[in-house]
Amino acid sequence: LKRPYMDFFLTSLYPYYDLCIWSQTSWRWLEVKLTELGMISNPGYKIAFVLDKTSMFRVESTKPDGTIFEHHVKPLQLIWSKLGESKYGPHNTVHVDDLSRNFALNKSCGLKCTAYYRKKKAAKGDVELRDMAVYL
Repeated sequence: LKRPYMDFFLTSLYPYYDLCIWSQTSWRWLEVKLTELGMISNPGYKIAFVLDKTSMFRVESTKPDGTIFEHHVKPLQLIWSKLGESKYGPHNTVHVDDLSRNFALNKSCGLKCTAYYRKKKAAKGDVELRDMAVYL
């Protein structure tokens, strides 16, 4: 089930941003998910490219209590260096994610959203993507 306002969010941002999907899912399941959600063929927006978990790597971070833990990150530098920093870079990239640790290497580009759980009672009233589209 697609998060409420997902298409509104992407359609609203499409005139101003190139859209990329980067998921911690394997490509095999990511392609199925994007196709079933209608995100590949939506007439209101186009996805510029899709990255899966193979483009992520592990880093160490420190929790507020001082403990060190390992986790995967989405290094935006990978995109910027491959596609040209004159076109993409920290000056024009917004990384929206429900896990702030995913933008540990690019904190200034991160915009945290809450995780969406469709089975939770509040899921039907979720307007975060609608509000985020207005903000951006």
